[in-house]
Amino acid sequence: MQHLKKIFWLLLITQPLVRNPAMAQEGEKLFKQNCGACHLMGKRLVGPDLTGITDRQTEEWIKAFIKSSQTVIKSGDPEAVAIFKEYNELLMPDQNLSAGEIDQVIGYLKGFSAPAATDAAPAEPEAPMEFTDADRELGQALFVGSTRFANKGASCISCHNVTNDQVMLGGHFAKDLTGVFGRMGAAGVAGIIGASPFPAMATSYANAPLTEQEVHALTAFLEHADKVSAEQTARSLYEPFVIYGGGGLIALLLVIGVHWRGRMKQHVKRDIFARQLRSN
Repeated sequence: MQHLKKIFWLLLITQPLVRNPAMAQEGEKLFKQNCGACHLMGKRLVGPDLTGITDRQTEEWIKAFIKSSQTVIKSGDPEAVAIFKEYNELLMPDQNLSAGEIDQVIGYLKGFSAPAATDAAPAEPEAPMEFTDADRELGQALFVGSTRFANKGASCISCHNVTNDQVMLGGHFAKDLTGVFGRMGAAGVAGIIGASPFPAMATSYANAPLTEQEVHALTAFLEHADKVSAEQTARSLYEPFVIYGGGGLIALLLVIGVHWRGRMKQHVKRDIFARQLRSN
């Protein structure tokens, strides 16, 4: 009996040590899948560096923000509002994670405590991405669909518009990308394109991921689109419907009018009725 008690207490003490590595690994996987496009540990990206976030905020606050950042922001929470404004009011999508999965993500974040203050010089920023004309041309072709993605994914223009005289008017199912490069920078744009945290986009490309070359080329095109956006002609979403729809309606009415001119203007039994009337 005494031995069983010892074994029980040994298992109870060592259980966290056995489970934590697996939980941390699962938390890291969830973080990379759902958060990695916008957040890096030790570096700003689309969103803030999350190093030390568990030291600065309570678990309840972090859970609420992960689940629905906009709910926390709309509640007037000063920390949430400040982050929202600092990062150009970019919307962080709500995360469809269970309570257990959020706990695993927080467990992973706990492994990145805030670094102690030192007098060491700050790390040098990474070299900016370099784009060639060939990159921009390929990016434009991929965006509009004249060149297919290697894994046969849908072209960007199906859902997104870019105000640029070189491309047709795009879809308005998702956000206009004309100035996205100026708001997010090269790393942010590449991160979103390569591993989007937005559910609709993630689902669309789950079985058709973009290659590194395609991500680079699309980033190059969006960088160029942002740079020349002031010189482009803004186009109305309704203009094509008015021009082509209205023109098509007029053409259809003209065709109907031409055919209607040759219509039969009297009923087929008119002559029979006329003879009967005369005979009477």
